[in-house]
Amino acid sequence: MLEFYQQKSLRSYLRSPLALILLGIICVLLARVVYARYSIEREMAARQLQSETEFQALIDRKKQLEEKVKYLSNDRGIEAEMRRNFDVARAGEKVVIILDKKEEEHKIEPLTRTPPADPNWYQFWR
Repeated sequence: MLEFYQQKSLRSYLRSPLALILLGIICVLLARVVYARYSIEREMAARQLQSETEFQALIDRKKQLEEKVKYLSNDRGIEAEMRRNFDVARAGEKVVIILDKKEEEHKIEPLTRTPPADPNWYQFWR
């Protein structure tokens, strides 16, 4: 019988206003911690997406550089780049430089001036 009364007193303590306020405070603190962790997780997901995008761009850049190195590893590629960047020719060759036509300069004419307004315009209203 004593055990029954002890259980009843334990229930009364758990249902007391002080215990309910304490449990409410614990729930609020737990909710704050969970929200903080959620916001950190969202930030890390955004950073991961950004890092993956940068990584893919670096992989593409690496492929381009490897192709450029392969192109420049033989004599034909080196010669083509030299001819493109510098005006060079082999012995016996002549260099021909083709220039585009100069665009005609546009003649800029000043706008016609409008006559100044009559300084006595306000006299009309008198």
